[in-house]
Amino acid sequence: MDEPFEIPGLHDACVELAHVVLASSQPAVSRDILETLADRFEREAADFALLVGNAGRDTALLSRAVHYLVDAHALPLMGTDMEWFRQALACLVELAVPGIALSPKGAAFLHDVETGIAQAIQDLDG
Repeated sequence: MDEPFEIPGLHDACVELAHVVLASSQPAVSRDILETLADRFEREAADFALLVGNAGRDTALLSRAVHYLVDAHALPLMGTDMEWFRQALACLVELAVPGIALSPKGAAFLHDVETGIAQAIQDLDG
């Protein structure tokens, strides 16, 4: 049996994500509910570790992808639905660790992504 890939920082990133999606008008969310959802996010993300590790990439990119989702896509009151997370993470992993050949039309979008990334980094370095 293969050793599981270590994913530095993934648990903390998933807890942060759970905090955001469970935010509501209530003053506090139960720690049990928060940890349960964070564990679900972590298990979903860990499913990509083999693909990432076998591509020779740092599995910590999964933690960074979750942090990106926290910043860019997670909204309060998303609740416990996992489908948006699965789909968004799959898209981010495919961009970071390409696993399929693209047509010229599909690959053209990568230039748009590259431009957006350059702009985001420039804004960050501001």
